Amino acid sequence: MSTGPTPVRPPSLAAPKYAASLYPGKPHEIPSTLVSCVRRLESALQMPIWLIIQSGGDDDFGGLDNATAHAFCSSKSGLPENQHIGLVIDSPGGGDAKRAYQIARYIKKRCGGFTAIVPDYAKSAATLLLLGADKIIIGKNAELGPLDAQVYDSDREQRLSALDEIQALERVNAFALQAVDIIMCYWQRGTKKSFNMLIPEVQNFVATMMRPLFEKVDTVHYIQMSRLLKVAEEYAIRLLQPRYSPDRAKEIARYLVDQYPAHDFFVDLEETEAAGLDSVEEATGEVESAIEDMIKYTKKVTYLGWLEEII
Repeated sequence: MSTGPTPVRPPSLAAPKYAASLYPGKPHEIPSTLVSCVRRLESALQMPIWLIIQSGGDDDFGGLDNATAHAFCSSKSGLPENQHIGLVIDSPGGGDAKRAYQIARYIKKRCGGFTAIVPDYAKSAATLLLLGADKIIIGKNAELGPLDAQVYDSDREQRLSALDEIQALERVNAFALQAVDIIMCYWQRGTKKSFNMLIPEVQNFVATMMRPLFEKVDTVHYIQMSRLLKVAEEYAIRLLQPRYSPDRAKEIARYLVDQYPAHDFFVDLEETEAAGLDSVEEATGEVESAIEDMIKYTKKVTYLGWLEEII
């Protein structure tokens, strides 16, 4: 007996797709797994989440540069007015201190403040950007970095770290001073001469030994690099206020510049506590779970903005 035509089932509704609102934008779909992590963060923190994920090596948006700053600070960026946001930062920094400061100031003015979330790393100018946050949440193995500035050297065709260059010269200077002490002690034991008699000879010996190194120093370039670090320090002081007193803000900024010997130095939660930052905390619970999962999908990609549905 005929039972009639087989009923046609209505097609199931497809899950919505999303792209980063600022870059790379439509039609570049963000993987659903990363979207899920963002939604979990929004639920756990009860705030909209924005992304600065820059591990893709893009020329224009690979760091906190002019393009990134313009995208965030444009009136068309879509940043909500008077609504605190969460800002996921996974970035090498790059760019310059001015742009990081500009982004932080704009978000604070427009949104009223932000919580920074660092799943994996936020170095250089990205560390500066973090200092403008009301709260900083970092993953268990996440790393920040010293305050630094980087400039592109067209001759070497690479970015140079101001901190690396300044610290290198300071190490040479420290070695010269140490050499004076060592040679003085050695000569005194051997000659039995007084300090006053030996010091001119020791100074001349060390100066002759160190002269080839110091003669290679480009004084103008050194001053430029030193000034870049000072600029980063001053921007940091302004971002740290008014949460900290002027004197305390200066101490924190100076610590983040002076206490580290290299650009890529690993700065974790304990280091931020030593610097005096009391706004940093380690991720726990669902926030920790979400950003740990997120790390799997933030390698070799660049996403800027909020999750915009693709229609």
